[in-house]
Amino acid sequence: MQDGYVKVNDVNLHYVTEGEGELMLFLHGFPYFWYNWHHQIEEFSKDYRVVAVDMRGYNLSDKPEGVSSYDMSVLVEDVKQLIEAFGEKDCVLVAHDWGGAIAWTLAYTEPDYIKQLIMFDAPHPYTFRRELEENPGQREASSYMGFFQRPDSHEMLLANNAERLRKMMTIPGRRKGYLTKDDEQKYIEAWMQPEAMKSMLHYYRAASFYPFEEHVKEPLDLPYQMFESPTLIVWGNADPAFENSNLDGVEDYVRDLTIHRMEGVSHAPHHEKPEEVNRIMRAFLNK
Repeated sequence: MQDGYVKVNDVNLHYVTEGEGELMLFLHGFPYFWYNWHHQIEEFSKDYRVVAVDMRGYNLSDKPEGVSSYDMSVLVEDVKQLIEAFGEKDCVLVAHDWGGAIAWTLAYTEPDYIKQLIMFDAPHPYTFRRELEENPGQREASSYMGFFQRPDSHEMLLANNAERLRKMMTIPGRRKGYLTKDDEQKYIEAWMQPEAMKSMLHYYRAASFYPFEEHVKEPLDLPYQMFESPTLIVWGNADPAFENSNLDGVEDYVRDLTIHRMEGVSHAPHHEKPEEVNRIMRAFLNK
């Protein structure tokens, strides 16, 4: 793998790339970084030009100050300019969690940038808004956002060698066997980058979701109601962050939709079951 930096939207973003051919761009979520996709990079660099980026605020990418630097419109512009910076008009876009929220927004504002869309445990913006309004279980599952929006939350998450984040992510991964001690150390080092955790949490501070009572009743106004490009959703049915009912009705907003549910799998299927996920992705891409 080669790594480098690209200047887009007034920030330098760090990325890793491998392979040649059509662009496949990977967008990670919280609290990950480019390494979250290393199994997919290895597989799909065989026949794609794979690029996995550190999103703004994460790991080795720039960390602009101020919550407004992490508004959704800014994050979407990052992705548009990334695609253009690699000399392309569109790409196969693969995204998870926060990266998925950005990818969905791109799909309903600038759909021509996406040739095929592959989503991991990133609820559709329309169904997620519905679930937050109507489903107490989803409001409870998303209540951590209130903690993340606190001005001191980054300090609390980093305390004691990032104990809270390790309990959330790396300790369960090591217990289940899909993360190694070396993997865990890579994540800790990324979290400990200067100003990284504060910037990572600005994504939540900039979001207008919490408190839910004030925000979820506002209509979601996006330019397009229907996304036309082929779309694969891979969903861990044991995800503690998102109720499975988020998948209900997605077909009303996505014309060419494939949903693959993974029983007993948690929030990051590509992390937890990489070989199975790679087969699912390959079958979709070869359709």
